[in-house]
Amino acid sequence: MAEEGKNKVAESLLDMQPTAILELFRIFPDRINKPTLFLGFHGGANFNKSIVWQGVKYLPIAMEGEGFDVLGDGKLPRPKIRIANKNNLITNFLQNYKDLIHAKIVRKKAQVKFLDDANFDGGNPFGVADAKAELANETWLMGRKTQESKIFVEFELNSPLDLENFSVNSRGVVAKYCPWQYRGEGCRYQGMPIEKDDGSPFLDSDGKLIVPQYEAQPAGSPVDFFFDESAAWNSQSIYEKSGIVWVASPSITIRPFGSTDVNESGVPLKTVYISTVDNNSGNAPQDNPSFWLKDGCTKKFNACSKRFTSTTDLIMVAGDPAERTINAIKISGAASPESENIPNFTGLFHTTVEEITGALDPRKEWTVMGWVNINANSAKGAGIFSTSQKDDGQWPNSRFLNIGVDTTNRGASTVGNKTTQVTADHLGYLLNKTSSDTSLNAYRSTYLNETQPIVQGDNLSWYQYIITHQTGTATFANPDVPAHEQETLINFYVNGTNLFDGQGNDNARLANNLGNFASYAERTGMTWDGGKNALPKTFMLGAVEYYTTSMGYENGGTPHTTSMNGKLLTWAVWNRSLNELERTYLRKPIMTPAEMSNDNWAQPQEVPRLYEDCTGQFSTLTGGTGDGLESSHAPLSYGHNSLVAWWDGTTGLIPSTSKIGMLDIHTGEFHLTGSGNFTGESITYVEGTTMRVPNPTPRNPRYGGFPGTDGFGYGRNTQY
Repeated sequence: MAEEGKNKVAESLLDMQPTAILELFRIFPDRINKPTLFLGFHGGANFNKSIVWQGVKYLPIAMEGEGFDVLGDGKLPRPKIRIANKNNLITNFLQNYKDLIHAKIVRKKAQVKFLDDANFDGGNPFGVADAKAELANETWLMGRKTQESKIFVEFELNSPLDLENFSVNSRGVVAKYCPWQYRGEGCRYQGMPIEKDDGSPFLDSDGKLIVPQYEAQPAGSPVDFFFDESAAWNSQSIYEKSGIVWVASPSITIRPFGSTDVNESGVPLKTVYISTVDNNSGNAPQDNPSFWLKDGCTKKFNACSKRFTSTTDLIMVAGDPAERTINAIKISGAASPESENIPNFTGLFHTTVEEITGALDPRKEWTVMGWVNINANSAKGAGIFSTSQKDDGQWPNSRFLNIGVDTTNRGASTVGNKTTQVTADHLGYLLNKTSSDTSLNAYRSTYLNETQPIVQGDNLSWYQYIITHQTGTATFANPDVPAHEQETLINFYVNGTNLFDGQGNDNARLANNLGNFASYAERTGMTWDGGKNALPKTFMLGAVEYYTTSMGYENGGTPHTTSMNGKLLTWAVWNRSLNELERTYLRKPIMTPAEMSNDNWAQPQEVPRLYEDCTGQFSTLTGGTGDGLESSHAPLSYGHNSLVAWWDGTTGLIPSTSKIGMLDIHTGEFHLTGSGNFTGESITYVEGTTMRVPNPTPRNPRYGGFPGTDGFGYGRNTQY
């Protein structure tokens, strides 16, 4: 069918009356974390309204491009595009997405006569709409920003193949696929089989999962099967289902690992197979795919990350998928009518107890973690997390720290308009003592994510927020200044990625080991605004408080509490800054067989780690010191009593009260009082049963030499 579209394009170009050709662009600013987020636009030269092509809308933004020609000397082109910067639209993109470095650009060309019928009243009058009749569909990478002004921003683009400045382990990257030989030259993986060469799991004839198993034969042979001669396939041996063997190639040899003698004879390349049946005997693996499945590699770099790890166990899906449930709380803060932007329903959870608000003292270290789904039906300024009043009419907007739908002019034509952007708002490193002048105070609004689509049922996507606050560390502490007078360090992590990008002057400050969060002395030394300080006033989930002003709600001076529309999952507070290992552990990856990874099994890829899962090394997350570790292990003293409260989405009657709230399952002392309308729910997702498979580290380094381990390593001189 695609060929039919190409034929129509060719015929149209030869037509005596061809129609105008349009140039359409899509910018994908974060193709790793948000691969579906893009800005679509066209130059507006032929049509000054939005254009719909292949069902996608492209906005009219003045732009021009040059250098997209195919060069005859074999050099890869580096075209340039200049985009109008009206209302600082592109500048905002640059600030939020790190100057768009390595962003993906898709350039399309199409004739007007084939545009979608949606562009015209009564259908396309020039021809017949055909989404397949496309002149060009090119992919480019953002190389660098060459000019920026209030009028326009100019970028230089690179071809995806133009990676001459990139290298991995001192080896040039020539494509997105691994060029080395699996288990051979350049790879040297010697561990257990992971998957087939197309990335699918090992399945028997009934479609049941098979997890590779290795039992040393005879007893006492090396644990590493790759060098165990008894693991070589033998026609006289009997193999059970899930047993693994290797077969030496009669013709392909590789240099012995670690050898420096170029004249030394090679050793046979080994290929690994896994048995699909019991009592498997006499069936040569390379000739009997019904009895043996070949271990393979997809040749993509993510396949390396599955194999070259520092862990000694593989976690593999071992059985039929099972349904799991987690607690959630639904808050319906949708605005109706939309033009009012005032929620029909208010729902929230809050507390003012000092054990919670005091834990967020700017003189101390702390961490806040929360999981949320906030959808696009949320009202203007809808709140997720608040520790202070959010007053849009009076500086500062956020006295301490709030997370919610942004109401600044970022992404909107007028200050206060509703947007789809979720931001963290806080006072930065500077808070003036006597003046509320914005030029004398450092207010920060850090972009976190977009509100999520409205999805029916439980197949929701989730964002995990982790906020860490550090004080007195070597990165910014000044020994000559009292601790309470020093700016401190705050970081925001969304699904594990640190999103604080040092906007404004903070890049320079952090580079010089200075903080980015106003000190306790500054927060308590304010004399303006009636002497109100800038410390946490309350701990609130699901909403923030807005006052009626020209930038807030227009309703006669009445304050409103703006609730989100969506669901809350697990939230927790610690009285220390969690380390990277702990932050990573709090996100539990959902493992399912590869054949389930399609639209029929749409579900979150990660869910909150359960309170009861935090044992052993990770008991530090629930205030322990490493319970479950071997007795010889030193206590992890940093975890002792560090958890303040853990709310897992469980709702119920708060003890000694008549109120329903969000229950603290840690000590049971710090429950959050519920107000307004909310509903407790159970969220269901599908997870495969997992099994740990011993996969001892081979003699050569595994992750240290990623993606190949022929004696290369990061930051070290090693041969093995």
